[in-house]
Amino acid sequence: MRLLVPAALLASLLVPGTASAAPCTTAASDVALAEAIKAAGACVVVEDGTYAPVTITADEVHLKARKRLGAGFTSGTVIVTGSGVTVEGFTFTGSANFRLDNTVGSRITRSLFRSSAAEFVQVHGQRGDRNRVDHNEMGPKAQLGHMIQIGKNPFTPTRTLVDRNYLHDLAPGVQGGEALRVGGFGPPGDYFHAETVFEYNLLVRLSGDAEVLSLKSSANTFRYNTVRESAGEINIRAGQANVIHGNFVFADGLKAAHGIRLSEDDHVITDNYVETMEDAFLLFAGDEKPGDPPPGVPPSGPFTGHAQVRKAVVTGNSFIASAGRGADFGGGVKPPSDLTFANNLVSAVGGLGVGNAATVTTPVYGGNLVWSPSPGVSGPGFLLADPALVRDSRALLEPTRAALRAGVRGYGKFDVLGRNRLSPPDVGAVEASSWSRPVRKPLTISDVGPFS
Repeated sequence: MRLLVPAALLASLLVPGTASAAPCTTAASDVALAEAIKAAGACVVVEDGTYAPVTITADEVHLKARKRLGAGFTSGTVIVTGSGVTVEGFTFTGSANFRLDNTVGSRITRSLFRSSAAEFVQVHGQRGDRNRVDHNEMGPKAQLGHMIQIGKNPFTPTRTLVDRNYLHDLAPGVQGGEALRVGGFGPPGDYFHAETVFEYNLLVRLSGDAEVLSLKSSANTFRYNTVRESAGEINIRAGQANVIHGNFVFADGLKAAHGIRLSEDDHVITDNYVETMEDAFLLFAGDEKPGDPPPGVPPSGPFTGHAQVRKAVVTGNSFIASAGRGADFGGGVKPPSDLTFANNLVSAVGGLGVGNAATVTTPVYGGNLVWSPSPGVSGPGFLLADPALVRDSRALLEPTRAALRAGVRGYGKFDVLGRNRLSPPDVGAVEASSWSRPVRKPLTISDVGPFS
C-alpha cells in the first residue's frame, strides 16, 4: 500500500526556508556550529542556547534557530562573507552585532537586536549587492551609533532592502546617533547610487540624533514607513535623486519630532502624511559649494555645509504642524531653485505656513492649499482656505472641504493609503474624495518584527 502525503503537510515537515527535503545539520555547541557552516549549501538548525560568534564564508548557507529567538550571541560580530546566506531567528544581546561584508543576496531576518554594540547591523563592501535586512526587532538601544549602517568608507553596497523591521527606543544622544544611515563619508560617496530601499518599517521613539534617517548617498528610496514619537527627522543630508514617498510621520506630542528635510539635487517627495508640532517640511537653506558643481559632481574643495536644493519635486503631501512651521522653503546664501511644489496641503495652526517663498528661484506652484494665521505666501498656485480637517478611522487628519478635488492634474497616481488619485485630485496626502479601499495604513507592531 502506498501512503500519499499531501504537499502542504510535507512542506510543514521541512525546516522553513529550505528549498528541499535534504536533511539539515543540527548544532548544539560552538564546535558543531563552526563545523556545520563550512560547506556550501548547508542547512544548519541551531538548538536553544548561547553561542560564540561565527563567520560564514561558504555560499548558500541557511543558518536558523530551531526555536525563533531561542538561540543567540552575546559578544562579538557574526559576519557573512559568503553569498546567498540567510541567518534567521537569533538574538543579539550583550555586546553582539551582525555584519554582511562583500556578500551578494544574503539576509538577516526575524532576529532580535538588544545589545550594547555601537551598530546593530552593518552592510559593508564594494561587492555587496541585493542583500536584505527584514522582519527584525531592534531596540532598546542606549549607546551612540546606528541601528543599521549601510556602507563603510569608501564603499557603499548597492540595492540593499530594509523592510518590515521594528526599530524602537533609541536613547537621546548627540550627532552620530541616526537610527538608519546610508553612506556618510562625504564626496564622492554622496553621489554614489546606492539604490537602498527602506520600506514598511515601524520606527518608534528614535531620538539618538536630530536625524532618524540620514541619506548621504544617491538614488535611495524611503517608502511606506511609519515614524512615531521620534526626536528627529527624515533627512536627505547629501546626494542626488533620492525618493521619500508614501510615509506616515507622527510627532505624537513630542515637540522635537520633526518631519522631512532635504538638501541637494533632484529629490522627489510625494504623498507623505506628516503631522508634527514644528517643522513638518524644510528645504534647507543652501550653502555655497566650492566650484558650484552640477548635480552629481563633487565640489572642487572641502565642503561640510548644507547644499542648495535644486530641482526638487514636492507633490501631494500633507504637512501639518500644530505649533510651528508647516513648510519652510529655506533661503540662505543659495535659496532653492527650480522647485516644483504642487497639490500639497499645509496646515500650520500655531505659526508660519510657508516661509520665504519669495526667495525660491524659478519655482513651479500649483494646487496647494495653505491654512494658517500667518500663511507667509500668496499668489498663483496657493489657495488660502480652511480644509476643515477631521480625524478619520486611521487617526489621519483629512480634509472635508476646500481641498477636495482642488488639486491640479499631472502629479502623482496614488495617495498615502495606496489608492488611485482622482482627476482632478484632492490636495494633500489623503484622497478624501475616494471611496476605494486603502491598500496601506499606518503600521503597528503586529505588522513588523520577528513574529509578523
